[in-house]
Amino acid sequence: METNRESVARTENINFKSDNTKFNIIVDSVPNGLIVVDIRGEILMCNSEMEKMFGYDNGELIGQSLEILVPREVRTNHVGLRSGFFEHPSKRQMGAGRDLRGVRKDGSEIPVEIGLNPLATEQGNFVVASVVDITERKKLDLMLIKAYEEVQQKNLEMEQFVYTVSHDLKAPLVTSSSYISFLREDLQAGRYKDLMDSLERVEKANKKMHELIYDLLQLSRTSRMELRVSSINLSQLINEIKKDLRDQLAERITDLIVPENLPVVQGDPKRIAQVFENLIINGLKYAALNDHNVIEILYKETESEWQVGVKDNGPGIPAQYHKKIFALFQRLDNQKEGTGVGLTIVSRIMGLHGGHAWVESEPGQGATFWVSFPKNPTFPKENHDGIH
Repeated sequence: METNRESVARTENINFKSDNTKFNIIVDSVPNGLIVVDIRGEILMCNSEMEKMFGYDNGELIGQSLEILVPREVRTNHVGLRSGFFEHPSKRQMGAGRDLRGVRKDGSEIPVEIGLNPLATEQGNFVVASVVDITERKKLDLMLIKAYEEVQQKNLEMEQFVYTVSHDLKAPLVTSSSYISFLREDLQAGRYKDLMDSLERVEKANKKMHELIYDLLQLSRTSRMELRVSSINLSQLINEIKKDLRDQLAERITDLIVPENLPVVQGDPKRIAQVFENLIINGLKYAALNDHNVIEILYKETESEWQVGVKDNGPGIPAQYHKKIFALFQRLDNQKEGTGVGLTIVSRIMGLHGGHAWVESEPGQGATFWVSFPKNPTFPKENHDGIH
C-alpha cells in the first residue's frame, strides 16, 4: 500500500485540491464527516470532522483501507457491498432501515448514518460519503420510547382512576343515600330498633369512602414528594412500626419477627416507614388467617443492593397475580378491607429510592414481599412541592 505522502500526492493529481487552502476551509466547515474513497476502498481524502469523529490524528486516515472503520464481523461482506456500489453507482442512503456502526481508532463503536454520492472524474470513479454520528439521537430515541411507555402507563392508570371514581366512590354514596332513606322511614314509623342497623351501615360506607380518598391522596403525593434522605437503621424503624401496630398484631394473633442486624440503608425514613407499614398491614389483612400467625422480616445482600422481605405464612399468591397486585386498585380478595392502593404506593416509593418491589409466593406456601435498596443510590435532583 502507498505511504500517506504518496497517497496525498496521488489525490492532488486526481485534482481534488485545485486550491488546497480554500478547499480545506470549505470541506472542514461541513458539520458532518466527509470521506472520499476509490474503487479499491482506499481513503483518498477526509475532513477534520471525520478524523475527530473516529479519533484519528490529522492526515492519519489518508491511504488507509475504508474497512478499518467498519466492525470486524461485517468487513468481508462490506467489501462486496462496496464493489456492488461502484458497479451501479447512485446517490443513496447506506443501510436504510438498519443500524449502522462505525469503529473508532480505540476500538469503540458508534452508531452512524451514511449518505453515499458517486463522483466520476477523468481519472476514474470515486465515492463521497457523508457520515453523521447519531449517538445523541439514539439516546434521545430511547428517552422518547421510555417517555412514551410512561405516558401509556399513566393513561392506563388514569383510566383505572376514572373507573374507581365512578364506581368505588359512587358505591358508598349510593349505600349511604339508601340507608338515609331507611332512617327517615324508621323515624317516621317509630321503628327505633332498626335505626342502629341503618346507622352502622351508613357509618361503614362513609368509612370506606374516607379510606379510598385518603389512599388516593397518599398515592398522588408519591409522584410529587420531596425526599429527605438520611441513614436508616431498618431494625429500629421496623420495631417502631411494630409498637404502633401492637393492637392489630394482638387482634390477629400474629407475631412480627424483626432481626436485630437488618442493614442500614439510605432513604427518606418517613417514606420507608410507609413502605414497611403497608407491607405488614397487607400481611395482617390477607394472610393472618390461622390460630397463630407469623410475619417475619428477612434480608439478603447482593453485590449492588440490600434486599429486605416481609414474609407471611398465609395462603400464598398464584404466579399470574405477582405483577398484577402492584398495579393501581388491584385486589385479590374484594371481601377484604383495603382499596388496592397500598402496594402501588410501595412500588412507587421504592422507585424513587432507586429500588423496586416484587413478590415471591406459591399457593399454600405464604408470600414474601421484597424491596431492594441500592448500596449507591441516586435520588431525584428536583423536588416539587415538599409534601412530607
